[in-house]
Amino acid sequence: MPKLSSLNLRLVGALICIISTTAAHADRRPNTDAIATRQNIATSAGYDIPAGAFGFVSIARPREVNLLQLRGIAGSGQVVLRTDEPGVCIMFPIRFVAGDIGGERITGHLAEPIHFVLKSRRVAKALARGRDVISDEYTVSTHSHAGADIILHSGLDESFGFVINPGRNILGDIFGVRTDRLPCQNI
Repeated sequence: MPKLSSLNLRLVGALICIISTTAAHADRRPNTDAIATRQNIATSAGYDIPAGAFGFVSIARPREVNLLQLRGIAGSGQVVLRTDEPGVCIMFPIRFVAGDIGGERITGHLAEPIHFVLKSRRVAKALARGRDVISDEYTVSTHSHAGADIILHSGLDESFGFVINPGRNILGDIFGVRTDRLPCQNI
């Protein structure tokens, strides 16, 4: 059997260390969300997308209806999302429904405008692909924290369950949502 020299043994040892270190770090992915959402973006839609967020949802004139203990809110609005293209965001219409058990009597009226911030790439992708976003499938909070997917800024609290449905009407569900390009710029 040939005798291995000291140099060959060192090279084999170094190679084993390099391979094991590379394998240990192979599963780690860089946090591209932090890179993609590093800056605030001003949109021509009237709201800014804050740093750390992928977009926002705005429902300007929701209607609230109470039926004894049941309370529901419905309306239409818009979603504005960042894109990978600098200076360009996308905007598209949405339908929104929410409900909880917090009614006190039978009433119907115009509710306070609703504004959400979308902190998760997963939520933004679902909406951009025309999929419904159901609050039970995501982490919803009134306070920004690392695990929150959706931050409720105004018009709704955490007791409500809700669905965000991309599209102006049922045709959006069938044929897909038409998005509009929107100028936006870093602040």
